[in-house]
Amino acid sequence: MRKLILDLSSLENTDAVARKLATNLFPGAILLFWGSMGAGKTTFAKSLCAGLGVLPEIVTSPTYTLVNIYPGDWPVFHVDLYRLNAPEELDDFDREDLITDEGVTLVEWPQFLLNYLSDEPVLNLGFETVSEHQRLLSLESESGDFDILFKTLEQENSSLHKTVNSLSRSGT
Repeated sequence: MRKLILDLSSLENTDAVARKLATNLFPGAILLFWGSMGAGKTTFAKSLCAGLGVLPEIVTSPTYTLVNIYPGDWPVFHVDLYRLNAPEELDDFDREDLITDEGVTLVEWPQFLLNYLSDEPVLNLGFETVSEHQRLLSLESESGDFDILFKTLEQENSSLHKTVNSLSRSGT
């Protein structure tokens, strides 16, 4: 399993990380968004969708509709299962209603969807609130399909830390 933890220290930083992540996605990718209410899942989803060619102003939390489908470079299925109380509430849905193989699937509150997944390329994104403007983003996957994404984000994260460290040593 690969794991990477990123510091999302501002909205600008969150937007940059989400857009960089988007450039390394592929059709069939499933992203599971874990985190408490207000942890930044939908904000991250908006920036991620923008990176996939979706107009950010049409991206809204699908809490009451369960699934929003956005046109972009590929279709983006944005699923929000917050209102569900049990996995059986998904029994009326076909897999194709919730997950796209031709595009990217984003799932907020995914715990009840886990039984629908088998060997698909899944990336878990855990959002943790540190302060009002700071979040920690934990990325985890067992799928080798995300190796390039992890390498890219690790390099970017390393470069960012080197820049910050050299700025702090120089007193700026």
